[in-house]
Amino acid sequence: MTLRTPQLPQPARAADLDGVLIHHALPVGTLEQIDPFLLLDHIGPVGLEPYNAGLPFGPHPHRGFATVTVVLAGAVLHHDSRGNRQVVGAGGVQWMTAGRGIIHAENLPRELRETGGKLELLQLWINLPAALKMEQPAYQGLPADALPVVTSDEGRAILTAVAGAWPGAQGPARPLRPVQMALLQLQAGGRYEWSVGAELNAMVYAVRGAVRVNGAALASRQLLALANDGDTVVIEAGIEALLLLGAAQPLNEPLARQGPFVMNTTTQLMEAVRDYQMGRMGMLMESETR
Repeated sequence: MTLRTPQLPQPARAADLDGVLIHHALPVGTLEQIDPFLLLDHIGPVGLEPYNAGLPFGPHPHRGFATVTVVLAGAVLHHDSRGNRQVVGAGGVQWMTAGRGIIHAENLPRELRETGGKLELLQLWINLPAALKMEQPAYQGLPADALPVVTSDEGRAILTAVAGAWPGAQGPARPLRPVQMALLQLQAGGRYEWSVGAELNAMVYAVRGAVRVNGAALASRQLLALANDGDTVVIEAGIEALLLLGAAQPLNEPLARQGPFVMNTTTQLMEAVRDYQMGRMGMLMESETR
């Protein structure tokens, strides 16, 4: 067992998007990505008023990567140009592989728009290798009861497996390329030992609480990358904490990104824009997303 060296924790940047509080955790500072993890946004928590306007994430395209939405509180209505339409509530996950191109929208279900309530989300973008960027799009909605839960450290550590193999559980998400992803709840004094091969890039994001990761302090809304010099990550909670854990083999490929498209070359980005404008990613009307 060799502990991986923690890098410098990076605080997420707060921003307001049409009245919705967002903390941008990746990219942040000089950290452009944790290959293949491209983006991590922490939305909320926010208290929604009754008869609110919903989310400002109307129909928009993607190509070349996967978007993963973790619903921590509230609910999200997903709708896309492949005909997928589903509401996923608190504790659930939406895993959408954009592949060659898809248009989708994320909004609040009608009940949450009318009655209001608490909303908190995580959205993670995971890059695809060049060989898989033009695969057919796919969507997988995973309600909370579809995600296996494993308890350890005498009940003080609760891991919810989303993707990949974890001790005692297999995440049900089906990414095109192997990814390890889980939520970890720790009670004060709780401890979790995560075995992750040195060949994988690994990160820990603190949704809330305060922990030590291989001895490094990590506070709420901070992101920590770990060096590829060991195979073990030990997480210890000073107070109750909720964390997102992610690990995957790096792509080590050229990165070209423009808004909702992530490719390998500028020419490919231009082709993505052209295909979207020509309707080759399908159609999704604003009126269909409510």
